[in-house]
Amino acid sequence: MAKYKFKFQSIMNVKEMLEKKIQEEISRINKEIDDLSFELKHLTNEKKRVAIQMLEKSTIVSDYQSMKMYSSHLQQQMEAVERKIEVCSKKRDEKQKELVERKKEIKSLEIIKENDYLNYLSEERKNELKALNEVALRNFNGEQS
Repeated sequence: MAKYKFKFQSIMNVKEMLEKKIQEEISRINKEIDDLSFELKHLTNEKKRVAIQMLEKSTIVSDYQSMKMYSSHLQQQMEAVERKIEVCSKKRDEKQKELVERKKEIKSLEIIKENDYLNYLSEERKNELKALNEVALRNFNGEQS
């Protein structure tokens, strides 16, 4: 019996490698989003701390202006981080769509492979039956002579 070989196996392997690469990219993007979210939380807490400090302490005008400028700077940083998170989220969404497409392609190839293997088994059974019939005919003809 000949060994089964799927004619599209190399294509399937490439698709699986691409799927794995996309999954790794999604993981990297998720990590980046987590890091940015942590940074945003830190900036938010710092801005709250400065706001409380501005309200609680009676400060001189120059200190108040410095704190106000620092608070404004923190707000700008927070907005920049939020934009980065948004960009990363869009990238992740695109990669997830791409991953769904790769999974569909792989599933299609798996179905083709399964059907191809079933056809292969059917052909092998036919060939075995044909060989057995030939042996039986030779034996039958040999007995009659």
